[in-house]
Amino acid sequence: MRYALVKSGFVDNVVEANEQPVGWVAAGDAAPGWLVAGDGFAPPAPARLISNLAFLSRFTESEAVAIDLASIGATASAAGMRRYLQLVNAAKHIDLDMGETRDGVVALEAAGILADGRAAVVLDAPIRQSELP
Repeated sequence: MRYALVKSGFVDNVVEANEQPVGWVAAGDAAPGWLVAGDGFAPPAPARLISNLAFLSRFTESEAVAIDLASIGATASAAGMRRYLQLVNAAKHIDLDMGETRDGVVALEAAGILADGRAAVVLDAPIRQSELP
C-alpha cells in the first residue's frame, strides 16, 4: 500500500509499506507536490512560466519607460524598483503565479505606473507558445 506524508496541504513524500506509518495517510496515486483536495489528492496545476523577455514584453513601451524612470534616483522607491528589475533580469524564467511576481506587478499599478486593470492583463493573459522559456 502507498502512504503519503502531508505538510501544509501538500504531499511531501510517498512510501510503499505493509503497515501505515504513524502520521501518514493512504496516498492512492498521489505523488510529492500533489495538493490535498477534499478527501483525496489532486495534481498541482501546471506552472505558468514565461521567459524574462516575454514578461518584459507584456508591458507597453510607455509603461516600460515609466518603470525605467521610476528606477532613477536615490529614493527608497527608486531603489526598490531597481531591485525588482534586478530580480527579473536574474531569474531563469518568470512564474506568473508566484506571489512576488504578482505583488510586484500589482504594486506597479498601485503606484500609478500601470493604468487600472493592467496588472491583471500582464499577469493573467494566456501564455503564447513564443513566451515559453
